[in-house]
Parts: sequence; C-alpha cells; structure tokens
Amino acid sequence: MRAEVISVGTELLLGQTVDTNSAYIGTFLAELGVDHTHQQTVGDNFGRLVSALELALSRADIVITIGGLGPTQDDLTRDGIAAVLNDQLIRDEAIVEHLKNEYGRRGLKLVESQYRQADRPAGGQPIPNLNGTAPGLICTKESKYVIALPGPPREFIPMLEGQVREFILSLNPGPQLFSRTLRVAGIGEGTLCEILADLMEGTETTLSPYAKTGEVHLRASTKAASQKEADIRIDIVEQEVRSRIGDKLYAVGNESLEEWIVKELTKRKETVATAESCTGGLLAARITSVSGASKVIGSSFVTYSAEAKQELVGVKPESIAQFGTVSSEVAEELAIGARLQARATYGIGITGVAGSEPLDEPPAPKPSGLVYIGISTPAQTQVHTLHYRGSRELIRERAVVAALIELRNVLLATN
Repeated sequence: MRAEVISVGTELLLGQTVDTNSAYIGTFLAELGVDHTHQQTVGDNFGRLVSALELALSRADIVITIGGLGPTQDDLTRDGIAAVLNDQLIRDEAIVEHLKNEYGRRGLKLVESQYRQADRPAGGQPIPNLNGTAPGLICTKESKYVIALPGPPREFIPMLEGQVREFILSLNPGPQLFSRTLRVAGIGEGTLCEILADLMEGTETTLSPYAKTGEVHLRASTKAASQKEADIRIDIVEQEVRSRIGDKLYAVGNESLEEWIVKELTKRKETVATAESCTGGLLAARITSVSGASKVIGSSFVTYSAEAKQELVGVKPESIAQFGTVSSEVAEELAIGARLQARATYGIGITGVAGSEPLDEPPAPKPSGLVYIGISTPAQTQVHTLHYRGSRELIRERAVVAALIELRNVLLATN
C-alpha cells in the first residue's frame, strides 16, 4: 500500500513555517508498513491544489493532506477534495454544534466565516478535533482514500496517532516496520561504516547510520508481523554491533549522553562540576536539562574572562600570562578548580576559540576552533586537545559533546 502526503500552505513555500509535520508522518507511515512514495507542497491556490490531489490519487492508495482546513477564504483543502472526488460540500450540523461549544467555552464570538469549518464532502467522515476547532476528514474514492488533517501539530499529531492510525491499520497495509536506535559516541561515521559494512548491506534487518553532532545514531529496522518477531531480529543485529564496537554503543532508544551520565553518576552517588569559558555554560545546561540532575551537579562556573578564571576557580595568573587563557595548562586548572570549589568527584574545564578569528594572546595566536577540555578526578587530570571547523555555534556544541564523551570514558574506566 502506497501513500502520498500533500502539505498545503503558501507559508511553507515561502519558508515562513517549517514543515515538521511531513517528517513526523514519514516515520508514522513507515511504522504502519505503508510505502511513503511521494510528498508535495502546494500553496493556497485552488487550481494547484486540485492538480496536486489528482496527481497523488493517480499513484497512491492513500493521500494525506496537511493544512488548509481553517475558516479563512484561503483554506481550500475541503473544496479541493470535494472537487477531485466529484462530491458535494455539505454543512455538518454536528460540527456546527462542536464549533458553538468550543467558541463559547473560550468566550469568543462565532462569526459566519467560522462555519466553513463545518463543511465537508458529503461522502466524507469527520475526525473529531479535541484540541482545536477544525475537524479532520476521511474520504473514499473507489478503492482510494483521502485523509485531511489540520496543520497545527497539537491538533495534527493526536488525530494521526488516534483515529487515522486505527483507520489505516483496518486496511491491512501489510507488515509493520519496527525500528530501534543504537546511539554511538566516540567513533566517527566513516570508521563506523567500515566496521559495520556487511551489516548495513542486510536485507531482512537494515542498519542505517545518521550522523549527529559528535555522535552517530544507527537505526536498525525490520518489517515483521509483531513486535516480538521484530525484537528477535533486531536483537541479533544489536548484539553483533556491540561485539564489534563495545562500549562505544552507549545507549539504545532515546537516552542521550547527558541522561546516561546523570544516571551513572546517580548510581555511583558521585558528582560533577564544570568551569566553562568558550561554551559559556552550555555543558552545565545539557546536564541540568536531565530530570534528577540536582543529585549529581551542585555548582558550575562560567569563567569567560581571565579574571573570572582566577577568581572563581583559582586559575593561576602566571599560567595565563605564560600560556594564555586558551591552553592545556588553563584547561587543567579549570577542571581541578571546578572539582575542588564544588567539592565534586569530577571536574570539567573547557577553554577554546569559538569565534571565526584567531585569538591574539601570548605566547602565540590561537586559531579558531582550537579547544582544550580538562577532566579532573581525585586521582588524575587529563587534557584533550581538539580542533574544530565551522560556525561559532557548531564549535561550541561540538566541544560540549566532546566533554560529555570524555567524562563518559572516565566513568567507564573507573567502573
């Protein structure tokens, strides 16, 4: 069974709104075993919408439209569907009552134009909208189906995951696609692909890499009749990946690096503190974004200036004078100082050049993208020298991910 998605809205074509719904629905259809073969984006124009619908119906079994169901004159999706299906638009009195109740509950006046949301093709069935006013639609044309959904994600997603999921499954689309994400850190995508090349050529269970900042996510997928059958197949692939890359595979599913670290530190009853220069607190923000992080991080320091490095965590003035604020020596003292000041088990210090221009300081200019990361434990302190390219934002983000990876490596080594 094949599906095509049509996103409706001139704002999408102009880039004023990012179409996150199409990405969501792509995963949704794959999970149901429906082949998602095409996507179209069309503006608020009746003629072009009709043409898009006709083309989609000529090559797909299910056509899903997103957007264009509101009350204004440029919300033309209902009209376009009725025209293509050669059906008459009627006003659904049950929807009229829903609109009256919804607007009344909000204390808003229901003007005449709002009643357009109650119009539907005579042969269509409305999908209740529990989070808004405009209902969705399920329409049938011979052995083909047109499903219309509103654009706001808070309305679109509940409809999709509710009645639309049930309806598509009732059509028996075929084996569903089951997937599992294997999260890998500390190894580059190219090297990883070489190590797992034969697994990535598999047919029954596919393994696809997706490069992230400082990480690689492997998506293991298979079509199966049940979750149990799929788990058996994916388990085999996961175990083979683990046998080849070991603890570089740090988590399965949605667990992030920072979540793994918070969980591990909590289990050990240990703590971490950070002293950040070029990342300006981004590392601490990543860690504290995890629920329960207060158990493992009590203090962090943003030491952007030379004075802050000295006053907050005790970096020696002579170290800055001799080696510069961006140096291995200062990263080491930042990490040690953060650990001691916060009385933490581990300290992380980050200093670097995130700007596009070199940093002119003694003893020599420091190039853009140069980053030092210090990791301090009660037993020793290590400093890692990294060289990045890219924007200020990317350099800072990659430095944060690198710091998380290095902390994880220390935790694994001391386990």
